Amino acid sequence: MGTDPVVDRNTVLDGFERNDLYTLHDFLIATVSFSHTRLSSALFPTSRQITLLQSKEHLFKELNYHNPTLADKLRGQPLEVAVTIWRTQVVKGGIAAAAASTSKYHQESKYKALLQQDPNHPEAKEYFAKQERQKNVQSQYQQMMQEYPEAMGRVLMLYINVTINHHPIQAFCDSGAQMTIMSKKVARECDLYDCIDTRFAGTAVGVGTGKIIGRIHIVQLCIGTTHYFPCSVTVMDDPPPGASEMPFLLGLDMMKRHTCIMDLGAGVLKFRLSPTEYLETPFLHEKDLDESKGGTKGFDVQKANERIRQQLEQEEAEQNGIKNDDDDDDDGKPKAMEE
Repeated sequence: MGTDPVVDRNTVLDGFERNDLYTLHDFLIATVSFSHTRLSSALFPTSRQITLLQSKEHLFKELNYHNPTLADKLRGQPLEVAVTIWRTQVVKGGIAAAAASTSKYHQESKYKALLQQDPNHPEAKEYFAKQERQKNVQSQYQQMMQEYPEAMGRVLMLYINVTINHHPIQAFCDSGAQMTIMSKKVARECDLYDCIDTRFAGTAVGVGTGKIIGRIHIVQLCIGTTHYFPCSVTVMDDPPPGASEMPFLLGLDMMKRHTCIMDLGAGVLKFRLSPTEYLETPFLHEKDLDESKGGTKGFDVQKANERIRQQLEQEEAEQNGIKNDDDDDDDGKPKAMEE
């Protein structure tokens, strides 16, 4: 069998040159971080790239992910208007990057002059020491992104499906928790509230504090359809307003009791049935968990983008407000009015 030929950058793809796709990808990256200090016509998107963006849904989704504000401005716009909007965005980013680079150059020149006058100047030494630290941190960051970029991803907590008194529950598996807990709400839903032994009431202390109502000595935890594991569960009172509630947490006490094994490679929690036999139940995926549990079930893209857009607009308004304040002198008059 032969190998596929190398695809040339100028190969035509659906009426577009492949080079248009590469260039468009550069523009998508540029909307996130404007690292260009030189502005040229080669940096500007052309009508061909904008047409490609608007005609390919997956490309527009990528832009919407990186820059929802720009995507919102481009959505539904005529071709020429969209080109103008994006070019304006590129120019603004290029000017900001050039201004930041110029400011850094003048600042370094200032501290170099101070060191020439006094090699032990504390402020200048601290400035260059900070620059060196940032350089080392950036070097580590680049190495991490090259070797194991998954470290920047969000870690999903471990949940499994269980059933208590015919009520399905998503149990949070936490080997760092000393005891297995259940909320008062879940105790009522599972018809176990009357089984609470209030002699074990108290206060739970850990990362935070919470009121313990009591303890249910035997709760049949059903894994699958036929296997039941008896657990002793501590029942917590309702959390204070604004605090999150933990419906059910499988702690280290019951994991040790049933000789559980967290197999992160296989993505399962194993319950020991016999010296040589284990029952496996899979950890839940993002699609199975609500947003409150770190999942994407019920996730509304439009609402999330709207929140991001409002946040970006607020930050931009605050920056413009600071800039306008800097343009005024101590008397409140614009510097341009000074004689």
